[in-house]
Amino acid sequence: MTNPEPILELRGVNKSFGAVHVLRDVDLNAYPGQVTALVGDNGAGKSTLIKGV
Repeated sequence: MTNPEPILELRGVNKSFGAVHVLRDVDLNAYPGQVTALVGDNGAGKSTLIKGV
């Protein structure tokens, strides 16, 4: 079986609100047929990452 290509690939994502860095050098791959969960503490940047997609 060959490795599938990701349907979503993020590399080195950074986001700041003024002096507050909310995402630093984030990488994420999502593959077809694979369930991916994004988990973290409150204020960890989960919603910010998804809104950036």
